[in-house]
Amino acid sequence: MIKILFYNGQLFMGGIEKVLISYLNGLSNEKEIQIELLIKENNKERNIFYKNIPEGIKCNFIKTEKMINLRNRIYEKKKNIFWKIIYILVLEFERIYMKRWLKCYFEENKYDVIIDFDMGLGKYLDILKEIPVVGWQHFSVDPKFSWKKKKIFKKYRKLKRLKKYTKIITLCNEMKEEMLKVYNIEESKVDVLYNPFNSKIILEKSLENVEKEDEKYFKEDFFIGVSRLVKTKGREDLIEVYYQLKKRGIIEKLYLLGEGDEKEKLQKKIKNLNLENDVILIGQKINPYPWIRKAKLFLHTSYGEGLPTVLIESMICGTPVISYDCPTGPKDILEKKYGILVEMGNKIQFENEVYNLLKDSDRQQQYINNFEEKIEEFAIENIISKFKKIVNEVKISKK
Repeated sequence: MIKILFYNGQLFMGGIEKVLISYLNGLSNEKEIQIELLIKENNKERNIFYKNIPEGIKCNFIKTEKMINLRNRIYEKKKNIFWKIIYILVLEFERIYMKRWLKCYFEENKYDVIIDFDMGLGKYLDILKEIPVVGWQHFSVDPKFSWKKKKIFKKYRKLKRLKKYTKIITLCNEMKEEMLKVYNIEESKVDVLYNPFNSKIILEKSLENVEKEDEKYFKEDFFIGVSRLVKTKGREDLIEVYYQLKKRGIIEKLYLLGEGDEKEKLQKKIKNLNLENDVILIGQKINPYPWIRKAKLFLHTSYGEGLPTVLIESMICGTPVISYDCPTGPKDILEKKYGILVEMGNKIQFENEVYNLLKDSDRQQQYINNFEEKIEEFAIENIISKFKKIVNEVKISKK
C-alpha cells in the first residue's frame, strides 16, 4: 500500500482544481493506493469542488474558515493605510502559522509521497526532507512570457526551490524544455504527464440541459471562449477580432465564460465597440460543456498556458478549435492536424482563420474526425498508469 498526500491551495473554480479532481477520481479506485488531500484555504463559499472529492478520500484544511473570513474582511478595507498595514501583518501571521501547522502535521502523519499539486509547498520543503515531494508545474515558466509572475519566478530561481523537489511534473514537452533551460535542472528530474480526461463523463455533461435562464442564449449560433477574465488570457484580443468579423458580416454571437479582474474593463470595451448585443460575458458556469458542444467554434487567445484543458474539452465535445500558439500547450494538443494555431498576438491572422473555417464545413468535419485519436492520449486510464509508475520510482529513489 502506497500512502499519497495531494496538496493544493484551494478548491475554487479553475483549471488546476478541475485537473486535481480528475486525478482524485482516477486514483480513488486503485486498491494499492491510499489518497489523502490537504487544502490550504477552508473557504466554504468558493471551494465549489469540495463536493466533488471522491468518497473515502480524507480532506484536511490548514487555514480555518474563521481566519479566511477575517483576512477577507480586512482586505476589503485595505485602501485605507491603517488597514493595509494590518493586512500585511495578517499575511505574515498566516505564513508563520502555516509553517508551524505543517511541521506538526507531518510529525503526526506519515506519507510515502507528497504531491505538491500547485507548487504551494515550495517555501516549506525543508520541513519535508525525509519525504519525497513531487512538484506539479501547470504554467509556462519562462519569465518573458509572464506579467504578474515575473518577480515570483526570479525569486524561485534565486532560492532554488525547484531543485529541492524529488521530481517535477510538467504538462507538455515544450514546458519540460523551458524548465530545463530556465532553471538548469537535470533532465532526469523532470517528467511530462498530460492532464487526464474522462471523455465519457464530459460527453454526458455536455448533453445536460442548461439553466432555464440561459436557454435564450442557445437559440442563436455562437462562438465560445472559456477562461478566467485576466490579462494573460487575451480576452481583449478576442473581442477586437470579433469586432472585425462582425464588420465582415458574421452573424454568430460571441459568448465568454469565466470571471476575473478584467471583467469591468472588458465590459467597457464591449460598450465602446457597440457590441452589447453580440458579445456576452456569461460568467462562471460549473458545467461549461453544453456551451462548448453547442458552439460553432472554440476561440482561444491566451498569451500563457501550461496545457490548456479547455482545448481538449472542446475536442471531446466535438467543437473545432482556433488558438494562439502561446508558449507551451496548444501546439502539443492541436499540432496542425487537430485544430488551427495562430501566431500569438496576430489578430488579423486569427480573424482570417475564423472567417475561413466558419465558411468551410468540410474542413471543420475533418478536424472533428481526427479528434478521437488525439483524445486517446489524454485518456484517464493511460495517465493514471503513468502517474503510478512515476510515484513508485520516486518512492524507491528516496530510500
